[in-house]
Amino acid sequence: MMKRIERAAIGIVSLMIVLRLILGTNVNVVLMVSLVLLAIYYLWFGVLLFNNVEFHQLFSKYKNPKFNVFKISSSIIMGLIYSFSTLSVMFALYFYSNMNFMLGFAFVLIFLSVVFIVFFNRLKKAEKSYLYQFYIRSAAYGIICLFLLITPVEKRLEVLFRDHPEFVEAYKNHLENPDDPEAEEELRKQRNRFR
Repeated sequence: MMKRIERAAIGIVSLMIVLRLILGTNVNVVLMVSLVLLAIYYLWFGVLLFNNVEFHQLFSKYKNPKFNVFKISSSIIMGLIYSFSTLSVMFALYFYSNMNFMLGFAFVLIFLSVVFIVFFNRLKKAEKSYLYQFYIRSAAYGIICLFLLITPVEKRLEVLFRDHPEFVEAYKNHLENPDDPEAEEELRKQRNRFR
């Protein structure tokens, strides 16, 4: 059940990103809500998701899940990393401040998590099937974060906000004059037009 919820949430986010590219800012709110919900899901339910445990099994005396310290701590850490990476992608799609720092930090966290996974995969052969699931998620998030990080901001602006040249101009003006309160106010005003 937990993995089906994750797949459905990823499917909805992927569909909203495609619709965002096609329809423009008309789906902004739905995309933002779906990204935030996916981030919350990884943060709150990562332990259950990564250990393949249903919520009701936590309270059943007959189906007590087999947790160990390694599985609990690694699933909490990976849930935090995937949650942060999801929010970093949201920041990059909406051009919030510090988006490139967040994308870079998310990529570094994902890279370190893969190193962690490889190390423990060799150390704990019994946990191989448990650790394999992190390779797939880390590869997907790593590719997305790296792609958004290396794509120039101007190109992303042209693609994502092609129907809002005023916003593009206000954002570029804010980049050139980051300490100018008028540029910041104009950017805020233009951003509020399509929220």
